[in-house]
Amino acid sequence: MTDAHAPNARFFRDAMGSFPTLRSHARDFAIAGLRLRVEFATDDVENAFAPGIAHIEVPQGGEPDLTIAVWDSDSTNTEPLRAAWTIDDYGQSGLINGFNDARYYAVAPYSPIPAFGMLDREARRGFYWVRSVAQLPYWERGAPLRPLLHEWLTGSGHIPVHGAAVGYADGGVLLAGAGGSGKSNAALTCLNSDLLYASDDFCVLSDKPEWQVHSLYCSGKMLPPDIRRHPHLEPHVSNHDRPDDEKFLFFLHEPFHERLIRSMPLKAVVMPRVAGRGASALTPDNKAAAQRAVAMSTIALSPAGRGAAFARLANLVRLLPCYALTIGEDFQNVPHLIADLLRNLRQPL
Repeated sequence: MTDAHAPNARFFRDAMGSFPTLRSHARDFAIAGLRLRVEFATDDVENAFAPGIAHIEVPQGGEPDLTIAVWDSDSTNTEPLRAAWTIDDYGQSGLINGFNDARYYAVAPYSPIPAFGMLDREARRGFYWVRSVAQLPYWERGAPLRPLLHEWLTGSGHIPVHGAAVGYADGGVLLAGAGGSGKSNAALTCLNSDLLYASDDFCVLSDKPEWQVHSLYCSGKMLPPDIRRHPHLEPHVSNHDRPDDEKFLFFLHEPFHERLIRSMPLKAVVMPRVAGRGASALTPDNKAAAQRAVAMSTIALSPAGRGAAFARLANLVRLLPCYALTIGEDFQNVPHLIADLLRNLRQPL
């Protein structure tokens, strides 16, 4: 057990003591069979962090598997948290050297404003603090609490991945690959079809009793030049006043509620690539290419558990058929190609 006087234990205790409870409001969310409770300090904090996970909210009740207190200093009129470490203690992916061990996880995620997050695995408690939710960058609004949720889910036996997922209740595909490969465009196009949407960016995998993909966020992000391909999304841009170099951000829970799915079995791995010309096509691909794509979808999300995750994902690639998706000029044909693939995979051999 960690010494109660160790720097990480002291910082966690002091930070939790700073959480303003007077106006806090708790909501429960279900992720991959686990119950998360989030305590929002103010309405402003709730409005900044809750929309991205609104689709997985469940009635409050029962004992949560994890409770996270979330606040900022500006809307709560509280003193900013002061880091208990120096600049030399910042490690890979924002981990704080000397403040991470078997019990505690501490991270300062990349952000233009001061932000800290921490988990106490033994107590099943965590906190996330930012200086001002009014200045929260779009990627934190779109994927709220991501470092803490990924670490918690990894420790619970799940595999967070940087990937998209679409399909039907009886089976879907994982869209895997590095950033810019076309995952988001392909997934968001499927909202204009009968396919269901689980993710365009981050999702969660589990392999017991079978491989399943679980939705984590109901947001979508897109580069401004790509919006012309998605007229069904234009009315739902949440950040019209964004800087020119910022992506459009959509919250899909309300406008596309019936098109969202929380979990589905995985039937194939698909690797998109934007060609920009010619006809879109879906063709079988080799397992080595799929393994590289899935690896690129996992790197840097949960550094501590990366080796074990790669071994399990190699098993996923070995078990499932793998395809390359070439995205051509007929972009709107992508959902039809994926739907046809899933229908064919339903057929007995």
